[in-house]
Amino acid sequence: MVDGLVEAKPVIRAFKKKRKMNLKQLRSQLNPPWPVLDMHVHPLDCFGFYSVSSVKEDARLLTESARRAGVTKMCLFSLYRTCPREPSVVECRMANDYVLAMQDMAAGIFLPFCYVNPMYPQEAVTEINRCVGKKRMYGIKLWVARRATDPGLNPILEKAVELDVLVLQHAWIKTTGNLPGESFPSDVADLANRHPQARIIMAHLNGIGLRGLEDVADSPNISVDTSGGDAESGMVETAVKTLGAKRVVFGSDAPIRHFSGQLAKVLATDLPETVKQDILWNNAVRLLPKWSI
Repeated sequence: MVDGLVEAKPVIRAFKKKRKMNLKQLRSQLNPPWPVLDMHVHPLDCFGFYSVSSVKEDARLLTESARRAGVTKMCLFSLYRTCPREPSVVECRMANDYVLAMQDMAAGIFLPFCYVNPMYPQEAVTEINRCVGKKRMYGIKLWVARRATDPGLNPILEKAVELDVLVLQHAWIKTTGNLPGESFPSDVADLANRHPQARIIMAHLNGIGLRGLEDVADSPNISVDTSGGDAESGMVETAVKTLGAKRVVFGSDAPIRHFSGQLAKVLATDLPETVKQDILWNNAVRLLPKWSI
């Protein structure tokens, strides 16, 4: 028995040597084997608990973190520094200028969205024309100001259809009650039904759960992003089963959540590899305007 153990030692050492890898090699094993388009990312500058000295530093830190996790491109929208306070028209404009500047720092990585406050629908349309009309931005992000049932959103959705860009709409079902102006998934379904030609991403899969998925299942122009919390067993699979594989897109909500932990929601599922690739890249590319990718 002792002799057998002695003979086995060189084999064990060789196995350990073969299995040993540095951090870069380990990441290559853990990162997704396909490109990843994250549909839900904010600048660090939005949140008071992050300190960045410049737009350049903000862009560098986000792109480095994304690269380490395997994220290729990011749809980026600022909430300005007012979050969670409602932004003014001027503050929305400043937020949009900030992400356009970030785009200049990392061309081809950031796909900025135009941030507008639906409390000012006509001013929002003017800002969308400024930012999206010249193909500088690739979608519209709505501040949580009016529920999606409110007709005040109609001019914004009509402009989105005209310019062929998608709209990202925040939604949640909170046990403590939603905030004033915060949409439930059923509200988003109402919005989608009023504007059947619009392409809508409803944010926060983990915040809406099965009930929210069922509320929008019959609205084919709504897709759902995977953000909204940490991984929950079976949640992404449930979204695919309820909506179909083509209506689920990857979103991290970084930097509130980390890219890697959010990617694990998709990569750790038992879904077919083709479905994972759809969620991480193909579905987003199909929703974005043709001139964006």
